[in-house]
Amino acid sequence: MAFSEFIINNEVIFDVNMSELRPVNGNGESINLNGPTARCLQLLIESNGRIISREEFLESVWKTRGVVVAQNTFYQNISLLRKSLLKAGLSQDIIVTVRQRGFILATGSLIVPVVKAEEEVSTCQITPLIKKVVTIEDSVPEINNNERQNYIENKRDRAFKLPMWFILMFVIMAVTNILSLFY
Repeated sequence: MAFSEFIINNEVIFDVNMSELRPVNGNGESINLNGPTARCLQLLIESNGRIISREEFLESVWKTRGVVVAQNTFYQNISLLRKSLLKAGLSQDIIVTVRQRGFILATGSLIVPVVKAEEEVSTCQITPLIKKVVTIEDSVPEINNNERQNYIENKRDRAFKLPMWFILMFVIMAVTNILSLFY
């Protein structure tokens, strides 16, 4: 059964058909997503804790509709999705980047598909379908806070280390310039 609405972490309702994010309790604003951004969120939700690669996003969101886009367009849509979710009332970013593999919903994210009791009933009477609750727990054991922190620290350390040959070349050039002033 395809669902048309999902409640994300009991904070935001994602309406697939309207490409809209709505706050559950009024702690945000309604956001209309563009089509590709909404399809990116839908793909993440329906992945059931599986990492979605950049290529899979490009294929599912654009290529199946006959559109070829640059990778930058894809990353802009992911960024827009993150900002929109927070603006709509989500208390934290739930989209996790898995380096060189893709994206996944954060561990502990609660996604509840909902169905309306009757089509003409207002959205305040949406009831969760409890048997289809998807909780993303331990689905990706290699992603944890310790490893993420180690990766960030290693990256920071590498960012400020210059190769020894570069430093040596700089010193030689500086000495040469100073000596050339005296001759």
